Amino acid sequence: MTLHHRHAIVLAAGTGSRLGLGPKALLPWNGEVLATRAARAAALAGCSVSIAIGPGAVEVRRWLRRRSSSAVAVHVHDAALGMSASLRAAVRQLRSAGPRPDVVIVLLVDQPGVDDAVIRRLLDAHTTGRATRAAWNGVPGNPVVFDTDHLIEAADAALGDSAARVWLALHPHLVDAVECGDLSSGADVDEPSDLAAWPELG
Repeated sequence: MTLHHRHAIVLAAGTGSRLGLGPKALLPWNGEVLATRAARAAALAGCSVSIAIGPGAVEVRRWLRRRSSSAVAVHVHDAALGMSASLRAAVRQLRSAGPRPDVVIVLLVDQPGVDDAVIRRLLDAHTTGRATRAAWNGVPGNPVVFDTDHLIEAADAALGDSAARVWLALHPHLVDAVECGDLSSGADVDEPSDLAAWPELG
């Protein structure tokens, strides 16, 4: 599918309270941090990028400048309300920033296995009017590609930590799953025990 403009939103405003190491956006990763790793992967896949940030915002912006990232940082003032607040803030910024992209892929900062190859596969598989969701060894998960109008609806419906899950649950007939387990791992970093799977962290 030929697209004029692909955009990526990175949700990176969490406190990382369960992990206990500060904001996950600032976890070190091979000489950078998870926030810049996600933004770089999306840019390599041909996307413009915005990144929703909360705790540690000053340091995240510093890292983005250090890596010469063109990602637009969106400060989420009500990040404590959960991922829904991050999605709403990023979508508000997108709506006010000029011409809308054709599609948007929503990325979670704590999925270090989601690289540019995964993002490209999902974007290339996307069909207008539908949502395209990564499947990891048969299990639907993140990231998810939306038409921009659908993403706006998803942001309006989001509650707490649900982000786009409410919209996806309401529209299962519009969701296509695309297997990505052959490319990488969709595991996220939530608990201290998850760190062992990623030697690059630290």
